[in-house]
Amino acid sequence: MSIKNLIFCGFVFGSLFLASCKPEEPDVIIKKTKLDTALISVSSEMPPIVSFADNKVTKAGLELGRFLFYDKLLSDNNTISCGSCHNQALAFTDNGKKFSTGSSEDKVGNRNAMPTFNLMWFDSLFWDSRVARLKQLAIMPIENPLEMNTTAEAVVEKLKVSADYKERFKKAFGDENITTERLAMALEQFLMSMVSDNSRFDKAKRGELSLTGEEKRGFEVASQKGCFNCHSTSLFTDNLSHNTGLDLYFKDKGLGGFTKKYIQEGMFKTPSLRNVALTAPYMHDGRIETLEKVIDFYDHDVKDNLTSRNISPFIEQGTRNQISPADKKALIAFLNSLTDYELTNNPKFSDPFK
Repeated sequence: MSIKNLIFCGFVFGSLFLASCKPEEPDVIIKKTKLDTALISVSSEMPPIVSFADNKVTKAGLELGRFLFYDKLLSDNNTISCGSCHNQALAFTDNGKKFSTGSSEDKVGNRNAMPTFNLMWFDSLFWDSRVARLKQLAIMPIENPLEMNTTAEAVVEKLKVSADYKERFKKAFGDENITTERLAMALEQFLMSMVSDNSRFDKAKRGELSLTGEEKRGFEVASQKGCFNCHSTSLFTDNLSHNTGLDLYFKDKGLGGFTKKYIQEGMFKTPSLRNVALTAPYMHDGRIETLEKVIDFYDHDVKDNLTSRNISPFIEQGTRNQISPADKKALIAFLNSLTDYELTNNPKFSDPFK
């Protein structure tokens, strides 16, 4: 099967199961529609650009969101910004750390910082899928005691002192009124613009270059071993939560901790394979340092716990050690082909304070 056809099949598979293993829908549903704008650039193989009826993307809104994303005023003591834990050079993850350090050194998070690209297509966010909307996600780190340790209202009061921000909010929203809602919407607009779709793999799909023989073999291995069962669609994630046998007993209950449903304990959102070579360490708690060790885990270290639905994409009914060293090397080569250096170097997403 060709790469193009296999990804299409993965898209269909992922779409069929998109509604399962997710938190209950929020009371108010904002319908997503196509957005015809040059402000957000998306290549043909990606899903349609989306929009929210209450938050039209504008150039001024995107730029305001960019400044806010990198402004340390959003923390209690003005020491960290969103960008502090989401480094563009590492696909917007936290510099190889298992857990992020908050506004003071004694504040350390309990989950690995997820990348912030391609988020406009997801209606379940964070490792436990507890949020359905980017403007909700944007406020939570500000108010998390282990992260920025303040309140959105306190941030708004600091922003109101700035003549520059008054002007930026006026350009984005029509007047100088700075509110929590506008703070969240500006950050949402900037996050929506972070699209990753220009890796070597994408360019090969578009006929702009050819993958190496080893990269092609790695794609075949990923297909044969079932990686695309969860890492499906052109986003390389099914946007669902799964229990993949990380533990026999759950210290962090993941989705189940949010929904309070026992059957969902130990389930975590499928991360995208896009830029995965840059986003170590891996898993919700950063327990695995390298891609090689991730492959080893799924090949022979999976725990068969009480609520595990799928033991491993690499094995059948309890067999182990099925991936050869050559195939493992090829799989790593394929995963490296998903790195998008245009994302990591795009000045539109860079720190405006540098």
